[in-house]
Amino acid sequence: MNANQQHMLDAYRAAQRGEQPPAAPGVHTVRTAREIRGWLRFRAVVREAFRTSATATATPAS
Repeated sequence: MNANQQHMLDAYRAAQRGEQPPAAPGVHTVRTAREIRGWLRFRAVVREAFRTSATATATPAS
């Protein structure tokens, strides 16, 4: 049984019990991937800013 078939079965059971159907397969995956990409971009920007400020404040050895 694949994920779509399982979802259809779970949705049918929820309807029989008068409950909310479960989320469709893959609904949370897109959001999570988007959040991860955003976090990685944010981390790269912060890391680059830290490198830039660290090299700018370093005093050259005499």
